[in-house]
Amino acid sequence: MKKIALICFAILVFGGTSVNAQGVLDKIENILNKADRATNTADKAAKTGQKATNLLAKKKGTEAEVAETKTTLKLTGVNFAALKELNEKLLIAKGVESTKMKFSATGSTILLQHVGSTEDLLKILQKTNPTIFADKNIDGMDDGEISVKVKL
Repeated sequence: MKKIALICFAILVFGGTSVNAQGVLDKIENILNKADRATNTADKAAKTGQKATNLLAKKKGTEAEVAETKTTLKLTGVNFAALKELNEKLLIAKGVESTKMKFSATGSTILLQHVGSTEDLLKILQKTNPTIFADKNIDGMDDGEISVKVKL
């Protein structure tokens, strides 16, 4: 009988301890589940933010990739004031991203970074400044180069 009483007492003591231990393990599991749900929510928010960023970045990235076209505009017969005025007009022309101007009395150049081909650029330039880029003033055109002889 003593053995049975001792076994029953041991079951009660260890059973109570195991119930408490199970309760602690359940609490830990609940905390881990909450942390896991929070991580999943943060991941979803990050993916949504990344998608929004990608949409905006693609537009800018695509434009930047297209704007890699460089064309040298060779001008003869133009003075510094006219070259400076032309450069300012080119900077605001549609599709032109940047310009770099070099002046010389014998022949000046403007290096343009723009969207599209050299031929597309010439069409835009003829619309922006038809007197300088009239067909009669164009000496030559090749990929990446336009030669213009200005008669002021």
